Amino acid sequence: MTYTHLEEAMFKKLHQGRMYEAITNQVMEAILRGDLAPSDKLPSEKELVEIFGVSRVTVREAIRSLEQMGIVEVRQGSNGGAFIREVDLDAILAQIANALRMTNLTIKQLSEVRAALEASTISRYLPPILTSSHCEALSANVKKAETFAKQKKFIKRLETNFNFHSMLVDLAGNPLLSLMHKLVVSLSFPFFENVQPSQEMFSKTFGNHREIVEALKKSDYAYAASYCADHILEVGALISQKSKQQSKLVQSESLKSFNKNIL
Repeated sequence: MTYTHLEEAMFKKLHQGRMYEAITNQVMEAILRGDLAPSDKLPSEKELVEIFGVSRVTVREAIRSLEQMGIVEVRQGSNGGAFIREVDLDAILAQIANALRMTNLTIKQLSEVRAALEASTISRYLPPILTSSHCEALSANVKKAETFAKQKKFIKRLETNFNFHSMLVDLAGNPLLSLMHKLVVSLSFPFFENVQPSQEMFSKTFGNHREIVEALKKSDYAYAASYCADHILEVGALISQKSKQQSKLVQSESLKSFNKNIL
């Protein structure tokens, strides 16, 4: 893309306000539109001065701000300049998750969001892109989880079960959708981690995952989406129930211990 195209299609001259902030906003908007992608180089400092109609000082301040936000990487040398960086979704995820943990979200609320995200992904985005290789990978995931269950590797089995659902969402190829799903999984994980499920519970999960794969193989996306959502909500309800039972048991044992110590 040439400088002329950049000026006409991507950026607009500035007329008022805090100029450097307006520049950073336009760069971020260009990234969201898809006009700029990771590894793309921004126009030179001189070109940006002409494009935006501002001073070199303003352009430098904008580039410095974009660099601090992790949006661009400034490289030195003859082939240097400001380059669009790949977004670190995991870093963003961690920051958002830490903030949301203070809001007392329930497993029911998290399950509802997961169910909506996955059902929408399956019904809207998978039909034109799903292949037999994708289905084979999902089936392999179920076998892997079963192996971890037999080996009594609880956390590995749990991570693999969650990964089954992440694989479905990631197939859509939408980084924001994947980020939202990863966020909900990250917040849900402690609920599952702190509850010891029965053999029947995780065996049922394996069966449900296989049912979803079989529906996808038959291109029955509506059924797969509905079944997946029901599975998530059902498991969420069971985990919530077990968590409450376990909490009551712990409280009861603590009370017994307390009474024993003071009597």
